Amino acid sequence: MEGLSENARVALKGAEALSDRDLEAMLEVAHPEIEYVTHPGFVGQPPAYRGHEGVRHWLKALEPWESFQVDVEELIDTSADTVVAVSRVTARGSGSGVDVEMRTYDVVTVVDGKIRRRRHYETREDALEAAGAGG
Repeated sequence: MEGLSENARVALKGAEALSDRDLEAMLEVAHPEIEYVTHPGFVGQPPAYRGHEGVRHWLKALEPWESFQVDVEELIDTSADTVVAVSRVTARGSGSGVDVEMRTYDVVTVVDGKIRRRRHYETREDALEAAGAGG
């Protein structure tokens, strides 16, 4: 992806770190007071993770998955500190071997070059509206 804003680059680095399950890389882009509001489809997960300790718990929650890949397809700058990330998430359950695929729409708020808030939405329109860009 070329020509990205600095905030879009931060959002992309966060998604890449998640795909790699790289705790250090995730903490590098996570604001100390990060709030990560999970996708409603992530059954059995808390509705939100907070702070660097929350990042650690979120990464641990991915352990039951043999694979977990986030492919960012589009990054839309909607304001000076907000980006909407459109991604395709694919995963495979370790024990079940079940493949899961979903599209996610995340509103990412960046403060001081770090992800301060990331919230999942069910639709592109909902994410754009929440980010102040309309649908």
